[in-house]
Amino acid sequence: SFAVPCALLRLMCAAAVLTYSWVIGGFGAKEYADDAKKYIEIEKLISENYVDGIARSELYESAASAMVRSLGDKWSYYMTAEQYAAYKLSSANEYAGIGVSLKQNDKGEFEISSVDPGTPAYTAGLTAGQFIVSVDGEKVKGMTITELQELIRSKLDKNFNLEVSDGKGDESTVNLACEAIYQSPVSHRLLDDGVGYIKIRNFEAGCCRDTVAAIEYLISIGAKSFVFDLRDNPGGLLSELAGVLDYILPEGDLFVSVDKTGRETVLRSDKICLKYNMAVLVNENTYSAAEFFAAAIQEYDWGTVVGGQTGGKARSQSTVELSDGSAIHISTGKYLTPDRKDLAAAGGVTPDVPVQNTVDGTDLQLDTAVSKLRY
Repeated sequence: SFAVPCALLRLMCAAAVLTYSWVIGGFGAKEYADDAKKYIEIEKLISENYVDGIARSELYESAASAMVRSLGDKWSYYMTAEQYAAYKLSSANEYAGIGVSLKQNDKGEFEISSVDPGTPAYTAGLTAGQFIVSVDGEKVKGMTITELQELIRSKLDKNFNLEVSDGKGDESTVNLACEAIYQSPVSHRLLDDGVGYIKIRNFEAGCCRDTVAAIEYLISIGAKSFVFDLRDNPGGLLSELAGVLDYILPEGDLFVSVDKTGRETVLRSDKICLKYNMAVLVNENTYSAAEFFAAAIQEYDWGTVVGGQTGGKARSQSTVELSDGSAIHISTGKYLTPDRKDLAAAGGVTPDVPVQNTVDGTDLQLDTAVSKLRY
């Protein structure tokens, strides 16, 4: 419930203030002493009496998480040090790994289905069709894929031995490193009739560079129009969004951010723009920066938005690292479209052409978007 996290918030703040007061000579202790005392009493009672036992660190992690949950804002959350490390990799469009895709058979064995060029696995000579037997001597058969991924990620920036098999009894061992591997958020292909299709998975690091490169490549091989697929795109960095929109749109406002005092900051586009017919694909899992991309294209009448109603996330977050390596991700402002529309209040972006895909696997949304382009 809301009341319990709020109480924990108050108690933890009190405990922190009291702790500092002991160090610096009593400043602020009087105001928070009762709450701090209660928090310490609860912790002591749990530690001494809880039948199954619990680590003190777990109590503090749970309390810290509850503090942020008490805000009632689904976009604000607490991250442990491990979660924050993974978050930083994700924001850089990187993942900790060796550069392979895996599939698990009904025997619990892990087969390498593909190896990405330029990765540690590629350099070590691993190939599709091999099976991973052990990681640093720890047998992996029977693990889940998630467990195996976590085991490999635990070796980040370290060299380790990977035992592999050809599936016929011949086994070998390679030494390689788990590294942060960049994975482009953009993919592209040329469809029939000169339609350049660009899928943008997120607007994290590298998105602007890779999107512009995709557009220019598709133009060089004959693209006459574009479909930007932002379905299931959770958003990302304002700087990446602004860069892509500046490349595409004519001169004018691109984006408005508003802080808690009501002060506006406006990002603008220059006169250089992309003069091609275009459509934008969205759905209910299109959030944040991806929604604002669609909204800007729509408000400039620069293209047709096709698909489903978007999620309506129009709040900006700041991530602050804490002293122990954990972090708080907290809403600190709101975003408005070029026409000063709050997408949270509006319930997201309403497509110009509402279309839902069917269960038979036909991509009606893409087909509709292509049909709306005029050559």
